[in-house]
Amino acid sequence: MYRNRKKTAIVSLFQIVFCLLVLAAPSMAADKVYKWRLVTHSMVGTERYETVVDFCNVVNQASNGRLVIEPYGAGVLFPVYDSFDSVKNGIVQVGLVWSGYWASKDPTFAVLGNRPGCPITQFSEEMYLEEKLMPVKEKIYAKYGVTYLGTLDFMPPEMLCSVVPIRKLEDFKGKNIRAGGIGAAFYKALGANTVSLASPEIYTALQMKTIDAAEFSDWKENMDMGLHEVTKYAIEPCLHLGSNEDKGFIINTKAWNELPADLKAIVLAARDHARYRSGVTNPPESIIAKQEWIKKGVEIITLSDADVNKAREIGANVIVETAGKTVEGKEFIQIYAGVLKELGYEEQAKALGF
Repeated sequence: MYRNRKKTAIVSLFQIVFCLLVLAAPSMAADKVYKWRLVTHSMVGTERYETVVDFCNVVNQASNGRLVIEPYGAGVLFPVYDSFDSVKNGIVQVGLVWSGYWASKDPTFAVLGNRPGCPITQFSEEMYLEEKLMPVKEKIYAKYGVTYLGTLDFMPPEMLCSVVPIRKLEDFKGKNIRAGGIGAAFYKALGANTVSLASPEIYTALQMKTIDAAEFSDWKENMDMGLHEVTKYAIEPCLHLGSNEDKGFIINTKAWNELPADLKAIVLAARDHARYRSGVTNPPESIIAKQEWIKKGVEIITLSDADVNKAREIGANVIVETAGKTVEGKEFIQIYAGVLKELGYEEQAKALGF
């Protein structure tokens, strides 16, 4: 009940802001109506997908129907991995998809998607880093013909779902783990075998034990996907990823350039609304969901400080090895390490060569 009231209050606040924005602008009722399609890797029915739906609703309402965005969840129109090219080629206009999926195009995308061993867990720190990284992200996406508008929402640190106990770093050896992007390289460095699976396939893979463990998201979204039903253990912290970009906001360049300035402003304001919404709802909902996992009988395993520090060192090496292959990747490392230093994570910054 409290969470529902809180979401209602958030939506109401931004509806007021958008109404003022619309009323302040000249009447454009006769202007062209733009109809866009949007894809995301989040599954229909999850809280993360509702953030996408809310984003679309805000844009539709604030533009008085001049910009109508229709959302589609993971795998509804086509496989998630096809989203980049579909946005680039105008099959759909918008993608709210994790950047790590495009690592096969360029290793820089791998580090934009996640950062193995990252110590950042808070909304303010994550958004500070994202703003610092914007020039690099804009540059690399533009290099491949797509416009990047920032991260849509805030993702709390992930957890690792497992059907077998993993109590120390050595236990990763030989395990089959679902991982994406640079996370796959990280788990391989820990001695595991990695499997690439889209989100709708994770439940069945854990249920059938064709994989031993899977990383995907936080407690809440993983529960929305039913993973607590097929998981015996949860390992914390999920070392491949701290707080990070959950949905990179990519848009067809031609469609974006054709959009009038006032509608562009509405899209960006709706993005900021989604960030705020996720910042005040995702962390507490993840904490609350964790209690449901415990009630379900899932055992939570916390790795030792020594293992966490060792894993973070390995993660830093993977980042340097992966991102160091490109000019943009080297720029990423410099900015990322600098922010870690600024925020007091000196050991992690040092491991990246700062």
